[in-house]
Amino acid sequence: MRYFCGTKHLIMSFFKSVASSFVGASLALLISGTLLIFIFVGTLVGGVMGAIGGEDGEGEEEETKDQTVLVMEFDGPIMERSSAQPSIDFGGLGASTGMGLQDLIHGLEDAAADEQVEGIFMHVESVSASPSTMEDVRQALAQFQQSGKWIVAWSEMSTLGSTYLTSSADEVYLHPNGYADFSGMRLQTTYFTGMLEKLGIGMTVLRGPNNAFKSAVEPFTRKSMSASNRVQMEALLDGVWSTVRSGIAEGRDISEQQVDEIAENLQLRVAQDGVDLGLLDGLLYEDEVKDLIEDRVGEKPAYLSFEDYIYSESTEEMMEGLDFSFAFGEPKGEKEEDEPLGGSLAVIYAVGAIESGEGDDQTIGSETISKALRQARLAPDVKAVVLRVNSPGGSALASDVIWRETQLLKEAGKTFVVSMGDVAASGGYYISAGADQIFANATTITGSIGVFGMIPTAGELLKDKMGLAFDDVRSHSHAGVGLDAPLDELQMEAMNESIADIYNDFVSLVAEGRGKTFDQIDEMARGRVWTGLDAKEQGLVDAIGNLDDALAAAVELAGLDSLSDDDIVYLPKHKDPIQQLIEDFAGVELTSEVLQAVGISPQNAGELMRIRRMLESGDRIQARMPYLIEIK
Repeated sequence: MRYFCGTKHLIMSFFKSVASSFVGASLALLISGTLLIFIFVGTLVGGVMGAIGGEDGEGEEEETKDQTVLVMEFDGPIMERSSAQPSIDFGGLGASTGMGLQDLIHGLEDAAADEQVEGIFMHVESVSASPSTMEDVRQALAQFQQSGKWIVAWSEMSTLGSTYLTSSADEVYLHPNGYADFSGMRLQTTYFTGMLEKLGIGMTVLRGPNNAFKSAVEPFTRKSMSASNRVQMEALLDGVWSTVRSGIAEGRDISEQQVDEIAENLQLRVAQDGVDLGLLDGLLYEDEVKDLIEDRVGEKPAYLSFEDYIYSESTEEMMEGLDFSFAFGEPKGEKEEDEPLGGSLAVIYAVGAIESGEGDDQTIGSETISKALRQARLAPDVKAVVLRVNSPGGSALASDVIWRETQLLKEAGKTFVVSMGDVAASGGYYISAGADQIFANATTITGSIGVFGMIPTAGELLKDKMGLAFDDVRSHSHAGVGLDAPLDELQMEAMNESIADIYNDFVSLVAEGRGKTFDQIDEMARGRVWTGLDAKEQGLVDAIGNLDDALAAAVELAGLDSLSDDDIVYLPKHKDPIQQLIEDFAGVELTSEVLQAVGISPQNAGELMRIRRMLESGDRIQARMPYLIEIK
């Protein structure tokens, strides 16, 4: 705290002289702001009506007709959990929504049983998703085909990601002049150490004991991979590539050796090569593909967007769900924690980096997830909980807060099952470790049981290059940790002891949850990352399976007779779509778009946002994994 006693009376005089003007201006702003809220809400309502009903507001709801072909457009991200429905768009200004993975899977299940649906036209513009998500999508497509229905895929460019996805289709076509590329997979890490040296910034790094594989700190301390990190990266890449290679080989009826040869020798260079190598069935324009589909159906089919098929709602249903009370400061009704939730099984989504506080749609807030777990624990009708984890980790403290709630859930006699998505590593594994059963996909990234801390030192930058000087008085010799000087010996000792204690706690709770000894877990921990398949062999995962498999296991463990959609409740509850729209404009969504506008990729923009949030939290001790794997 700083005191400015000599100028106190001047400051008070200033505020007195402007007080009346300030109050007047505030009242004017309040009145005009209220009017603007009414105008804004009115515009939103009109926009919603227009978005639903077309220009006249009298549009008809999409319906499935006989001989319907569903059009699956892959031109954006597949989200772990879909945004709150309905999605709203006002001439391009709207809440950013992506198709939810479970919505996609269950939509394909519905389409397989729908007699009016003939097949699927898969149009792949671009695809970029984690291997585990790709696994789930391909499995759902295969189950759709088992109903006797067909899938025809077409794209303008062929990449590794599109090849892996479309290889599950009955027929795969590419634009005659389409771009073709198939060169294998690469995991790349950017190292900032040289840049930090030029800026005059040092980095004090602390890791748990023997955490040689905890490589999240390496980009700030090294200029290349350590030997231990290279071992785990190669193992991770081999595991993912093995799954991708076998999927392509099986789907296209070629050998895995041939898939390797295509990548190794860059044999896919032009569109025709894809046909010659067996990766494609032909080169066609989009209209020609639709002519082919018409021949399949026997007449001109009705095309219906897959998103419209799974998200179709009437105008009345959409408007019924909107709540504008937040705009006027009215409290929204919320269930008490000991009230029934309306279902026997609760699915709780824990998606994003883990941090203290409430978090948002892109982060796991310890308060929000703990509250959801507590609601499920205290709700008399909930018998089982499936925690869907898709997280690289984050704050060690926040992870422990969430873990505690999972243990209270089990102590209350309720079944607790974890379903791991693309990644459930470090803090993401921490909050999963106490489950009755853990499910993961073969390519899920998990493990990374380790802890680290990083404290930057910018004395050279601040003093030598910026000309700043520092002086202080202290009550004790080691008070305060600043940017201007590195940790002293005693501070380092204290921090290391703290990190070692957290690591030992981490290993202990995993050992308890997995029924193993401390030494057994420590041997496979030390920050090492595993694929889901390898994690199962190590005993860190119980079974290979997706969210539906975890739900089935939870039903069996809880002794429930059966499970319908009405028996499942999803937590945390989605925010009102209007409120989410406004928050997106004011927050993360806008910031991310600005970063992308200056040439920063969506992945790097997201990483910058995560680093910013980590620094803002002030939590120096992290249980976090350093990288994200996507297939493009």
